[in-house]
Amino acid sequence: MRRPQNPHPGNLPAELNDFVGRESELAALARSLDESRLVTVTGVGGVGKTRLVTRAAALLEKRYCDGVWLVELSAVHDAGLLEHAVAEALGLTDHTARPPRAAIVEHCADRGLLLVIDGFEHLVDECAALVRELLRRAPRLRVLAAGRLPLELAGEAVHPLATMTDEDALRLFAERAAGVRPDFRLTEHGRAHARELCRRLDGIPLALELAAGRLRALSTEQVLQRLDDRFRLLT
Repeated sequence: MRRPQNPHPGNLPAELNDFVGRESELAALARSLDESRLVTVTGVGGVGKTRLVTRAAALLEKRYCDGVWLVELSAVHDAGLLEHAVAEALGLTDHTARPPRAAIVEHCADRGLLLVIDGFEHLVDECAALVRELLRRAPRLRVLAAGRLPLELAGEAVHPLATMTDEDALRLFAERAAGVRPDFRLTEHGRAHARELCRRLDGIPLALELAAGRLRALSTEQVLQRLDDRFRLLT
C-alpha cells in the first residue's frame, strides 16, 4: 500500500512546547516575505531568533508548494562544509558526481520553496555568497535567515529582534514554569517576584527558560534571591 504524499514537504522540527508572544514580529515577517526574497532576523544570543523564524516558517508553509527547509549552521564550523550542510538539509544526499553547490542550485532553480538558514554568523561571507547565487538563479526561492549579523546583500530586509515585552516575558516564564512544575501558579505574591525576575533577566527568552528550569528545586523568590547576576544563574 502506497503511503500518501506529504502535502507540505520540508524538514521543520516539531515544536516541543507552546510558542509564546511575538505576534507583531510574526506578522512583520509574513509581510516582509511577501515583499522581499531575503529576510533576515538579527539579534543577540538567546533572544529567540531560531524559535521565531521556525515558527514563522511553520505558519507560512502553505505558501510554498515545494516546502520549507531548515538549514542549521551553528554546529558547522568549517566553511568548506557549508554547501554539504545545505545539500543534506534539502535531502540531496547523492552528490558524488557533482559538487554540492551545483546540486543545490539545480534543485532550487525551478522550485517554490522557503529556505530557512539559522546560525550563520560565523560563516557570514560564505553563506552570503551562496545565498546571492541561489537568489540569482532560483527566481521562486525565498530565504528566511537568522543570525547575529545581517548577510549584507542587496534587497535584504533586516528585522532586529528585541527582547520580550514585560507581559510576554511573564507569560513565557509562567508557561515554562508550569512545564517544570505542573502545580505552578502565579499568585499575587509570586507574580511580583516573577515580574522582577523577568526584569532582571532583561526579557531574554533563553534566560527566562533556564530560570524556570530552576523551579524544580527552588521557589521563584529563591531563584530571584540567588540572582546576583544572570551569569551565575545560567551556569
